[in-house]
Amino acid sequence: MVEGHQCHRVVHAHKKVLLGQRFKAESPNGKFTEGARAINQQPLARIECHGKNLFYFFGDGAETVVLHAHFGMSGAFKTLPRGGTPPETTPNTRLLLTGEKVVALLSAMIEKLAKLGPDPLREDADRERLWEVMQKSKKSIGQLLMDQSAVAGIGNIYRAEILFKAGVHPEEPGRLVSREGFELIWRHSVDLLQRGFKSGSILTVDADEAKVLGPPWQRR
Repeated sequence: MVEGHQCHRVVHAHKKVLLGQRFKAESPNGKFTEGARAINQQPLARIECHGKNLFYFFGDGAETVVLHAHFGMSGAFKTLPRGGTPPETTPNTRLLLTGEKVVALLSAMIEKLAKLGPDPLREDADRERLWEVMQKSKKSIGQLLMDQSAVAGIGNIYRAEILFKAGVHPEEPGRLVSREGFELIWRHSVDLLQRGFKSGSILTVDADEAKVLGPPWQRR
């Protein structure tokens, strides 16, 4: 499963190579034919990431069509320079975008917008929304951190590490977590996801800890 920090990295890269361009849009596997027709030759005006969800806004301002993609377990949205060997599509390629200088291939789920919780990687994240959900929920905090409608972008590895660092048991009911515990959970969520975004890897060991533990292959 692609984690939230990886989705933000994809969007960061796509903003550099795709924004402002118009594309011939096709659906090689036929599962997004109507959607491809709606965005065909429309300028890509904006790209956003929220948790594990990617949003591509096509249109000239008068009318906007939003492509909502989710990578699921093994999806991808690749970009290639145009020219040379034609890009290879697969039975999973839902969308092929051909621009003047770049080609993009999407093999991922294309979804309808669902309610999403705050994304710790976004500057506009409202952490109070997560706190409000926790206060009313009988679910464990471990379940809530995996619920994308409660908080967006956290996967199983991050959930385990965030709760370990915050000193909160994953089976603790969300409504019983203290405000202090919540603040620690949010702080470590932001810190770990930011670290993953900058490095491109899931890093759960702090620099000082790494010096004590030694190289990964020597740890037990």
